[in-house]
Amino acid sequence: MKPAHTPDVLDALGQALPLPHARAAEPGPAGALGAALRESSPVPPALGARLLERVRGQRAANAPMLTRRRPLHQGQAEAWAEGVQAHPLHGGSWLLELAPGARLNGRGSGALELLVLAGSLDLEDGQALHACGHALLPPGTPLRAGSAGPLRLYWREHGAAGPFHAPAVPQLHTPQAWQPLRPGVEICPLHGEGAAVSLLARFAAGGRVPGHPHGLDEECLMVEGELFLDDLLLPEGGFQFAPAGSLHGDLFADAPCLLFFHGAIDPAAVDNEHRQTQGWPALG
Repeated sequence: MKPAHTPDVLDALGQALPLPHARAAEPGPAGALGAALRESSPVPPALGARLLERVRGQRAANAPMLTRRRPLHQGQAEAWAEGVQAHPLHGGSWLLELAPGARLNGRGSGALELLVLAGSLDLEDGQALHACGHALLPPGTPLRAGSAGPLRLYWREHGAAGPFHAPAVPQLHTPQAWQPLRPGVEICPLHGEGAAVSLLARFAAGGRVPGHPHGLDEECLMVEGELFLDDLLLPEGGFQFAPAGSLHGDLFADAPCLLFFHGAIDPAAVDNEHRQTQGWPALG
């Protein structure tokens, strides 16, 4: 006999768990955490106070930021065309899902930036992009999903003020030229104008980027794996927007992962001594 449906249980990081192994409810305010600590095995008062202080500090640090841990399941999707669903991320940034063969034209009057997350993207001139392929396109560029399977895209509409400006012809990039940022972290720049850059960052297990400020608005999208942004775990497909002037704590990968980044590279994130030992010039 088929058991009755039971809602998913969420662990402390908000991920669905099989019910037999469910551990804890989704976290609430700091007060709820304090209650849970009091009801569990005895916790030394000093330790409990330190934990609550850390939670409050993290909530304050993350307050300026927008985090969507599961954007395909958060917010109301929009139907842009037949077979095209758009999930909002922030401002002009979206996560798009296209059925095989679905067609769509670029919107807006500025540059259109794309990153293929799954499937293939075809342009009218016969060029194609596959997983992790990046494009900067003129406004109104016709697009079509490949016929082999569904297409998933990061889609960003740059306004007339940029930071990226519309090219005269499509600019396509396939990640190839990786370079060290610091031990355990490599980057592949995709496009840059002024201080703004879009890149892929590849973390080895144990890779870490120290805490740093944001000189420009920053967007991070987890392409593969998961990454700790200080105490916040950003899972595969997760997105975070951090406004200029905000601060990130350490970024840490306990397993290999791949991150898409758009913003400015802060000098605190770069280990130039390590770069130079690998034969690369200093950054910043």
